[in-house]
Amino acid sequence: MPRFRFTVRDDNGEIGNKVVDLPDLKAAKAQAVEEASRALATVDGSFWTDGHLEIELTDESGLSLAALAISGFESPASGKRFNA
Repeated sequence: MPRFRFTVRDDNGEIGNKVVDLPDLKAAKAQAVEEASRALATVDGSFWTDGHLEIELTDESGLSLAALAISGFESPASGKRFNA
């Protein structure tokens, strides 16, 4: 069974990685989405400050196969109310 590495990075560099044996690239891409969800949960509200997470998917030789990038930003109007 192929081995895949999932490396999680934010604007400050690598914040974690995980190696998983999965049947194929399709399963690895699905796993990347789950890893992204976990990463967002661990960075909590700081994601909005840093604004970027990336999950890179590589094979066991280090060849990059796919990446999932998540960016967040606050609108300039967030938290403001307008009177009619």
